[in-house]
Amino acid sequence: MGNIIWLLLLVAVLFLSNGVAGLAMKSGASLPPKTNVKFLGRTTSNLPNIFRDGGGGGKINDLNFMIFSDGIYTTNGQVPANNFSNWANFTSNSIACSNFDGQGITSLTEFGTTEKGPWQQIPYFYNNGENDSKNGIWPDQGFATLCNGSCGVSFPLVIDRTVAIGGNGAGTLYNTGISIELTAFGPLVSRPVKTLFKNGQPLFGTFGTLVGIDSYLYAFAAITKTAKSNGLKVTRVPQGSWSEISQYEYWTGREWVSSMPAYDEAGANILSWSEDLFGSQFGPGTGDIFFSNYYEHYLLIFISDAPALDPNGKSTYHILS
Repeated sequence: MGNIIWLLLLVAVLFLSNGVAGLAMKSGASLPPKTNVKFLGRTTSNLPNIFRDGGGGGKINDLNFMIFSDGIYTTNGQVPANNFSNWANFTSNSIACSNFDGQGITSLTEFGTTEKGPWQQIPYFYNNGENDSKNGIWPDQGFATLCNGSCGVSFPLVIDRTVAIGGNGAGTLYNTGISIELTAFGPLVSRPVKTLFKNGQPLFGTFGTLVGIDSYLYAFAAITKTAKSNGLKVTRVPQGSWSEISQYEYWTGREWVSSMPAYDEAGANILSWSEDLFGSQFGPGTGDIFFSNYYEHYLLIFISDAPALDPNGKSTYHILS
């Protein structure tokens, strides 16, 4: 992916029906955060021969689920060979659950078969121009928990693999919306619409989502590779209407409106951030936004979309006032 800078920002905002309001940081909380790491043991899996990249997660029925981008299941548990000799199956967007079997957080349950590995979970619109050999569906963000805790909603990218192999964000077509529910047989993914936001528009939800204190679903878009307007934008929608593009409202920097801002409209950013590298401007890359009980604020963390020059990277921390 090639990103060098992690940014952890203390987002001093609550999303309210009339706009964005500032807050103070919790007394005694400081940056960088102090952590206590404890080794819990190696993670085990009922289908251990899977190798994956990308993905995000969230809670459904109080269980921690992860949905991945691409995965290769091998015949021998060894790293996938370049000549495909030990490949049993290739699949996009498989799902796993931690502690599904009640054996603890280090026990991972995959949903699939021992012969072919985890199942592909997100449906394709085969009759409307998509297929799982040319197109990938990449859920590289966390999902919001809705339906009173019984479902998760995510906004993955749909890409053209034949172009995306060149890297640098090429191949992005549009994003889509999915809902994940838990049945007696495992997770069930539904995809009500093929397309929500298209390449060239802010891809709302693809950076991350959360439920605000006003019960709206907020969906965030990362803006990058523009001259002067890199950062984040946000839209909101009633929880039950996330698949209806006409129901979204967009933050302009002053108010919520029904018309979508342009991708490079700097005034509509809730966060403006850019990094200059080799004469090009890069904005936020992959990240997440979530509520911290410790800071009593929303935390935003992301990696720069710029190419990596240092494999170890560096971290910077900011408080937004």
